[in-house]
Amino acid sequence: MENAARQPWPNWKILSSCLLLGLLGKIAVSAMMMAPQGFLPWVGPKASEAATPAKAESEAPPTMPRVMSLLEKERQALQARENAVATREDQLRVLKREVEERLKDLSALQQRTMESLEEEKRAQGEQNRHMVATLEAMPADRASRLLEKMDDEVAAQLLRRMKGKEAGAILSMLTSDKAARLSQRLLK
Repeated sequence: MENAARQPWPNWKILSSCLLLGLLGKIAVSAMMMAPQGFLPWVGPKASEAATPAKAESEAPPTMPRVMSLLEKERQALQARENAVATREDQLRVLKREVEERLKDLSALQQRTMESLEEEKRAQGEQNRHMVATLEAMPADRASRLLEKMDDEVAAQLLRRMKGKEAGAILSMLTSDKAARLSQRLLK
């Protein structure tokens, strides 16, 4: 009991031994990693080829003609790339012109199509006006027989253009199903 009172924790010796061993292991690993190159061949930083000093005996310094030939090869490669880029730019300019011409053609075609649609709308409107005038001039029972056979959408468009009194008279002569469908379409 006295022994337990002196030590704050019963396994203090084990804990301190583990901490000391861990610290020593960390120091050993750090020392191996920081060792100079060649000290331990399997550890340490690897030097790149650019950072290694040239070996005077095994490699002779490059001669001037060799350097010039390398520079000439590089210049030729750059010239070839420049020619390829210039050719590509020319091709792109041609393609750009073609695309612009096609866009002009498409916008002209679109304009003609829009004009044609407007003309068709005007013609359809004129036909609808004529049909409305014809239906208004007919007796309500004959007009209702005609509307009975027409498509609901077309019949609703015609009724929508008619005066209220004539449209009501024609709707009253239609079958109840057709009159209900047309009335519903008129509300939309």
